[in-house]
Amino acid sequence: MTLADMKQNKTYQINKINTNNDILRERFVALGICEGAYASLLEKSIDRATIAIMANNTRIALRMTEAKEVSIKELV
Repeated sequence: MTLADMKQNKTYQINKINTNNDILRERFVALGICEGAYASLLEKSIDRATIAIMANNTRIALRMTEAKEVSIKELV
């Protein structure tokens, strides 16, 4: 499961960043998207090209291609 698969009103924990792109990895970390962080879905764009998430009390907009690079697990 990735950030792209998130559902609203649920909390997830980030497991791993699955990219070899060092610039993208650094961007994720700078925004608070790192292993062990908690995230929740705020909204998806109408065409589902972007999502808005809340991670570490920060609202973050991501392209769907970027969201697919981050593995998550749902918290119960």
